[in-house]
Amino acid sequence: MKRILAFFQSWLPFRPSDIKRWPLIILLLIGLWLLPRQEKIWSQEQSFVVQKIDLTQYSTVASIAQDPESKQLAIGFYHCNLIFLDANLNLDKEKKVFLRDCKRFFRARYGQLGALPFVVSSLYTGSSVLRNSSENFDIPLHKAAVTDSLIVQDYLLSSSDDGSVTISRLLSLSPPEVNTIKLYQSIGVARNLAFVNTPDPDVGKVAVSYDTGEITIFDIDRNAGLNPVESTTFKDINSRINTFQFTRDGSKLLIGYFTGELVELDLTNGAHRTLFKVNSWLNSLDINGQNLVAIADDQGFVRIISLTTGKVVEEHQISATGINSIIFTDDQTILAADASGMVYQGKLANSS
Repeated sequence: MKRILAFFQSWLPFRPSDIKRWPLIILLLIGLWLLPRQEKIWSQEQSFVVQKIDLTQYSTVASIAQDPESKQLAIGFYHCNLIFLDANLNLDKEKKVFLRDCKRFFRARYGQLGALPFVVSSLYTGSSVLRNSSENFDIPLHKAAVTDSLIVQDYLLSSSDDGSVTISRLLSLSPPEVNTIKLYQSIGVARNLAFVNTPDPDVGKVAVSYDTGEITIFDIDRNAGLNPVESTTFKDINSRINTFQFTRDGSKLLIGYFTGELVELDLTNGAHRTLFKVNSWLNSLDINGQNLVAIADDQGFVRIISLTTGKVVEEHQISATGINSIIFTDDQTILAADASGMVYQGKLANSS
């Protein structure tokens, strides 16, 4: 120890006995230790991230959604801002919306009622807000928070943190008038909904996930609001499900857990396998048309995994904070948003 102190005395402009300056030395050493880690993040970013958009003024991103037709992007923020980017990632300032009295924003999705396009927002106040090109329509659905909502077969389907899932026929938007029935009720918070088309154009498959690890699946047709809907329930891991999605053919579910597992669930036989596990929360995932899944975690990592081989084909730490949302905007491009409000566009290695 004496030799160490002697070494510091040889190059520091003060004595080790000057206790007041020691905190500065400790901070300097910590900074030098962290610098290589930050340089690693920057170098990984440069090889993968091709564009960054600073949206930190709007706070933390809750979700990203893309219109499949126009490729417009809707980005919702926890503090109730909803903004829009065009296909070239330019901000449309005229369409920016602040949803008053929402308390917290959970998720935005695109959908159609009849032939009319809407963005559907899920709010803490128990409402889903439908927005067309110029107006907002606040639709009260639950006494507790609406955690997710989507349009399927001209119905508005919603989940709530009271554990319920409801289906509503919209009779009028202004003033709002709905005919709502409860599809399902379970213990815990119903967190996310997932939807996929089936070979029958009049039938869709819907899943709801819970913070208990439960997943329940329904078939929804145009008579779902009139007749009882049968359900199938799975529970493989006793952990909160943060994110999940059907594969394109609807035969499997990809599930991301709070405890870090990425699980593939085969809906034909109930078999499941763990494809990957991160050492933090697995926050978001999306699947492209080339059988690849992009996952994002709470340590700033984006990983691309082949569903054919189960192997990680790309791994990038693009942020020093957690990634809250990730989507494929096309088969070779991802858009991810971190907890600070930074948005990153990344290109897969084989896209050039």
